[in-house]
Amino acid sequence: MSRLGMLYALTDAELEKLCAVPTEERYDYMLNEIEEKLFDTDRACELDKAWEGLQFCLCGGKWNETNCVPHNIIFGGEFLVDTEEEVITLKNKDDVKKIVEYLRQNDLRDIINQNFRKIDDDWAYKDNNGLEHTLGWSEDILPFYENAMKENCQVIFTVDF
Repeated sequence: MSRLGMLYALTDAELEKLCAVPTEERYDYMLNEIEEKLFDTDRACELDKAWEGLQFCLCGGKWNETNCVPHNIIFGGEFLVDTEEEVITLKNKDDVKKIVEYLRQNDLRDIINQNFRKIDDDWAYKDNNGLEHTLGWSEDILPFYENAMKENCQVIFTVDF
């Protein structure tokens, strides 16, 4: 169980192909078609295991999956796959624009520093190493979303548990 999170910027055609796949086959399709093609490009943003801390911090220290900014920057959005083992969520083009506006107006490092201590103490990564890990993996998020907006893409978040 890796728990490694990724963001991918998809064109309309790529998203259409993903959504045409039966729900129970979408995660495997994403791994074989999308990840293979986009992983080491500017249309991918690796989050490692920091995605969970980022989600907590963007939601004020509490877990929230609401499909609105800032809750949908990482985990939230429209669920394309939602099982106990795998998740894929979608942020549409309008969401991407709102996310870019939000991240340009609100420094993500400040948000993390302000909210990390608000996360419940029973979270496994609630220590100084977890804070540094979360901060480190946050650096590419705004440039990734700016590129997705420039290229007129939607964004999916993927994670397997």
